[in-house]
Amino acid sequence: MDDERKLVLQELEKAVKEFVSQERSYLLIPEVRTNIGYAVRNAKESNDVAAIPGRITTAFQRAIYCLPPAFGASDHVARVILTAMKYDPDIRSAINLAYYPQFLRLNPYLFDRSQEPQAQKPVEGRTMNFMIEKAVREVGRVPELIVDKGDFGKEPGLFILGRNPSEVVSRAIHLLSLL
Repeated sequence: MDDERKLVLQELEKAVKEFVSQERSYLLIPEVRTNIGYAVRNAKESNDVAAIPGRITTAFQRAIYCLPPAFGASDHVARVILTAMKYDPDIRSAINLAYYPQFLRLNPYLFDRSQEPQAQKPVEGRTMNFMIEKAVREVGRVPELIVDKGDFGKEPGLFILGRNPSEVVSRAIHLLSLL
């Protein structure tokens, strides 16, 4: 493993430990669970993005995870990051969180899944790409915060995007002050 990949894993693990060490971070974890991803520079595929195998979950009012970060551990958050990197190669990290109405105070980009083309909806793995592409078209850049309003059978959620995992975790921890 090259030095950049080792550094990505180390920085991601440090940020994940910071996130789970917060007393109330479990409140930010949605039913689909949370993942944090971090890509190497010039990432092209999900194996270039490190994340938490099995995601971050909750138990006894605590955020926990079982395995250390690994490359290729999350297709979902990897698609968010890889699509964002097409528009801004410095946006190499993302986290998905639970949605609360209070988060609207931060003026996030609002993604409405009903605007996704019908032919694309049943195809697994397309919605996250569409979400980022639509946000960039409408905002003119990759937004830091995106609220996915959800849909039938799809839980609403919030994505925080940033340059590195410590940045996205810091923003996530700040959200606790709104709850």
